[in-house]
Amino acid sequence: MRKIYSIFIILFISLLICFCSASGLSEILGEESSKVEFAFVAKLGPKSAILSWNCSKVSKGTMYTSEGITPSANSSKTHFLEWRHLTPNTSYRAILTCGSQRIEEGNILEFTTWISNDPPKTRGIWILGGIGNDGLPIREVDLFDPVTDIWYSSITTIPSPRIFASILHHKNKIYVIGGMENVSGTYVSSSKVEVYDPYADLWETKSSLPSGSIGAVAGSVGDEIYLLSGSNSTDMTNGPVFNTILKFYPELGTNGQWISYSSASTIFSRVDMAGCTINGIIFYTGGRTYNSGSANASTDGFAASANTTTSFSEPSLGESKHGAASVCILPSSSDPFPADGVYFTVVGGSTGSGNVFQPATSIIPTNRTEFFQLGSSSFSLGPSLPSSLYFPAVQTSYETRKIFSFGGASSINIPENTVYSLDSGNPLGSAWTTHPSTMPRRRYAHKAIRIDR
Repeated sequence: MRKIYSIFIILFISLLICFCSASGLSEILGEESSKVEFAFVAKLGPKSAILSWNCSKVSKGTMYTSEGITPSANSSKTHFLEWRHLTPNTSYRAILTCGSQRIEEGNILEFTTWISNDPPKTRGIWILGGIGNDGLPIREVDLFDPVTDIWYSSITTIPSPRIFASILHHKNKIYVIGGMENVSGTYVSSSKVEVYDPYADLWETKSSLPSGSIGAVAGSVGDEIYLLSGSNSTDMTNGPVFNTILKFYPELGTNGQWISYSSASTIFSRVDMAGCTINGIIFYTGGRTYNSGSANASTDGFAASANTTTSFSEPSLGESKHGAASVCILPSSSDPFPADGVYFTVVGGSTGSGNVFQPATSIIPTNRTEFFQLGSSSFSLGPSLPSSLYFPAVQTSYETRKIFSFGGASSINIPENTVYSLDSGNPLGSAWTTHPSTMPRRRYAHKAIRIDR
């Protein structure tokens, strides 16, 4: 009996040692040496985020946030923890660790919550305005989600459809300002201002412009909206805008308030310039001179806070043109590729001159694209569009790292529905490709808008 008992004790000790070395000891070593290999946001919403991270060894995980410390329930190489009760459209920061890893050695994860629970509206590209096959203003608004490659056709309609209006986003809303309305077959100048809230799916009418505005450059700076140049008449020679700034305070009073004043420096008196806003500067280039209809190549910038054009000399385009599409590429720290370049991008247009009417009665479309990288001294020639296009619309998808060109006219009054895309991470060294899905309807002289920047 003593011999059998001794053997049992030896076997028990052996099994215990084996168990400890296979589980407890390995877990202890794992906790001590485990490190975060990578981390990402697995699921994001307006009020919550699920964070995931991988550990180099099986171990517990810990999430450090402004709300406190949250440990994982189990030891694993992969962890998922949900951070709840967040505020929509707000930036957050979390530190993730594995095992006994110190907080200063952890992985920092930064993200911004969605504005709403409808991501396509936030990351999507809104297509508004323009002229259709019948030569009339297009009422329908289409939404393209580049992430899923889905078109939402006629997601809403503009109450008062217009052409050559100033269309822009401001504080997550879309503004359609001025332009031209078709009244009994004749285009007339419009002073209407209509605003769309994509999340409430609601249109409202704001205070009208003090005068009509056709083919102006628009910019959102701080709490206000600015309109520069353009014309208040369908005949540019009769209604040019000389150094007058139209400034809109959307939140002043019930329907907002417009004021007009003179710029302290000369602003080009042109129609159909390409333009966009970077860091409070409204850049503009090209366009048609009001009294001759001649195409231009020179560029300038208006500093809204100083009420004057910039003191440095902006570069000219490589060719004179009007009716070009434009977009400012502005990566943010929350984008997948935050280190990509900041560009003022100009695409397509017409090199034709001598036409002083709106709409133009003749055009010479171009396939040229040009990129002005902020901080450089010149526009760089980009890859040519597959087709020459007058008044396409362009916008950037930071999630898919692509610049998209939508529609445009291949010749006078012949709109297209083709979509092209270009690598926004390397726009000068890439080539435009034809996107497999086309626009729901043909249009030109329209706008492509993102509401999140």
